[in-house]
Amino acid sequence: MAAARDETGLTVAYARPRDVLHRLGTDSLDQTEHARAALMSNRARRNHFIAGRALLRHCLSAAVENAVQPVEWQFVNGAHGKPSVKSGLPQLHFSISHADGLIAVATSPVGQLGIDLELVTGARDSSPTVDQLTDREQAWLHQHGEADRWPAFLQLWTAKEAVSKATGLGCGLDFHDIEIDVPAGRARCPNGFLDFDLQTIEAHGATYCFSAAR
Repeated sequence: MAAARDETGLTVAYARPRDVLHRLGTDSLDQTEHARAALMSNRARRNHFIAGRALLRHCLSAAVENAVQPVEWQFVNGAHGKPSVKSGLPQLHFSISHADGLIAVATSPVGQLGIDLELVTGARDSSPTVDQLTDREQAWLHQHGEADRWPAFLQLWTAKEAVSKATGLGCGLDFHDIEIDVPAGRARCPNGFLDFDLQTIEAHGATYCFSAAR
């Protein structure tokens, strides 16, 4: 497992599900999380979910120096389904993302937060689908040569996913209502503007594109 923290208090941790399960176990999950996992017939998906929840709980506790134990965190869903920490507990913001073989969790003491993680290695597509991109995004994408177009598309897509999570507006949000400016690290969205970071993560022999929007 690896983790990094910036000057604003944003902490990002990422790990393989099997490493999380080996090191952290499943005892921190509550009954609702265990019940939800039990309904998942796909073992890989189930392990990703369980490991993601365990990693989230431990990251939240680390952010408050274990003043709240991992098992003590409780969550509620907002009007559009975005989860948040229940009232009465330290009001940290968080986001989780899953990609093939890796989980990322981010926590922050301030502001909106959304993250996304996408596998780059072994997932190349020379003709990415662009119907969810705005005209400006498509114009930026086509400035890249064919060899660079797929990684450039993943930058746009990862940032869009992160921004959509940060807005809290749910899956019904039209991606045309989010416009990504990759060079500026800024996104236009229905409730204003958000900044985002883009990073490349090398982990366990694979390359991932990662974005955090705030």
